[in-house]
Amino acid sequence: MNELEQASGGRQPPVGSENDGIANCKLTNDQGPGTNDSSHHSPMPNDGQLPIVAEAVPLTRWDRVDELLGRLSEWLNPILVKETRQALKSRQFAVTFTLVLLCAWIWSWFGMAIMIGPGVRYAAEGMTMFNGYYVILSFAVLVIVPFGAFRSLASEREDGTYELLSVTTLQPRQIVSGKLGSAVLQMLVYFSAIAPCLGFTYMLRGIAFPLILYVMADLFLVSLGLSMVGMLVATATQEKHWQIVLSVVLIFGLGYVFLMGCVIVIGSLGFGEAIPMDDPDFWIANLGMLTGYLGYFALFYFATAAQLNFASNNRSTLLRVVMLVQQATLVGWMGWGYFQQGDLPYLMILLTVSGIHWYVMGAFLSGETGELSRRVKRQLPQSFLGRAFLTWFNPGPATGYLFAVVNFLTIYGISLAALFVGELVFPNRTSWGFGTNYNQTVVAYGLLSVSYMVAYLGIGRLLIGLLRKVTVVSMPVGVLLHFMLVLAGTGIPMTIHFMTPGMRNDYSLIEMSNPFWTLAELGGRARGLTPEMLVAVCTVTVVAVVVLLANLPSVVAAVRHVRIAKPRRVAEEDAFVESQRAPPPVPTSPFD
Repeated sequence: MNELEQASGGRQPPVGSENDGIANCKLTNDQGPGTNDSSHHSPMPNDGQLPIVAEAVPLTRWDRVDELLGRLSEWLNPILVKETRQALKSRQFAVTFTLVLLCAWIWSWFGMAIMIGPGVRYAAEGMTMFNGYYVILSFAVLVIVPFGAFRSLASEREDGTYELLSVTTLQPRQIVSGKLGSAVLQMLVYFSAIAPCLGFTYMLRGIAFPLILYVMADLFLVSLGLSMVGMLVATATQEKHWQIVLSVVLIFGLGYVFLMGCVIVIGSLGFGEAIPMDDPDFWIANLGMLTGYLGYFALFYFATAAQLNFASNNRSTLLRVVMLVQQATLVGWMGWGYFQQGDLPYLMILLTVSGIHWYVMGAFLSGETGELSRRVKRQLPQSFLGRAFLTWFNPGPATGYLFAVVNFLTIYGISLAALFVGELVFPNRTSWGFGTNYNQTVVAYGLLSVSYMVAYLGIGRLLIGLLRKVTVVSMPVGVLLHFMLVLAGTGIPMTIHFMTPGMRNDYSLIEMSNPFWTLAELGGRARGLTPEMLVAVCTVTVVAVVVLLANLPSVVAAVRHVRIAKPRRVAEEDAFVESQRAPPPVPTSPFD
């Protein structure tokens, strides 16, 4: 019998007693009378004494906080931890952060001592100092942080380290979220460095505190959106020479956004009074812009994750759902404004923005590969209603082309319905310079917009299909082909037009292939449906119908795809995964 059994009379301490809580307890030195000094140094008592009893020490508040933080840290994205550690320890961040602090200190000294001087006691120069701090901060968060996000993801693909991440349990969305979270943390560090200076500008008078918060919130959202765009650009290609070209283009784009932001903020005279903070319409307009921002941010986020996913997965369906939600929000906002005020330009804005949106989205969708993997085919809808309404969400250039066309045709139908209802609800509505024939203008403008989109997207899709019979055409090349087609249809007739004497200032039917000039001539000069416009609308509509019919065979072939059965091995693996996810069975009666 060991010493513990001798000391306790052969009885073992019960399981679950207070002796088990060793991690949260401490040993006491109070052993009662009759104990010698040696017992303080031995975990086991001598001379038949009872064992030392561990006295429970209650956890303090900070111990509970530390335990809670330890549990929460297990839920942190490992990519976020890795990227944040690398970014905050990098030389680029150290140099940028030091320059931000140094420039802020120099501007504080120069502005107060040189520019303002003794007049700071009487003059309200808060706006002047704020402009300088805005330039310093905006360069860091509009140029440095987005480009760092671009390089963070581009270097993973260039160095081949992304393949190591792809074989782990991390999903592509987790990788994108982790890198985006690292960019957000860097932005917060820069904002915290300039925050005391912004508070100092408020004390100088001349600028309202809500205005400071509004400008900083806009700056944060713009920086976050640019970081997302940079990550999307990084996934466009894996070739190093194209990455170099894209990095140069991105730097110029970020520099342009930075300069435009400075011009808007600094160049606006009376900027503090120009923003009506107490006007409800101002906040409604901001809410509408925020809705559009969130829609495109979600689209870029899911597109980046889709580019990082395996090629055999379905990359397109979720993106098409997001596009549809974006269009629904635009229709909702424009419809609200139209029926609130009864102004015709809301319908023109709806048609114009929707046409641009669906042409750009259609250029990407029609550039997808035409072959469906077996994994995608196992997920196709199989019911009649599912195939009737959900087939257009399947990947493929034919379904993508028809998806864009049908959505824009739906927008045109909604505009016509709103025009008809507006005649009944707002008989005296304004036309804002569209003349007395503004109903004809809206109908012709919408029909011409739909025809241009159907024709250009259809011709581009046919050319991509022909090129893929002889060579490989990637999605970026397909998108470039679409825009080159529009550029040729616009630039060639304009060159002939401007080089012909006597035709430089007036519209001519030679510009029928130019969608920009033709639509501007129809909707911007309040002439109604002139004979020239009537010929242009009819001709472009006939061309669009012919192009649509030429694309129908490929659309029919895409619709004929049906779901295939899963292989036995895949079905067994899916069943095993589902059984692991399912909750354990619970008794439903006393007899279970």
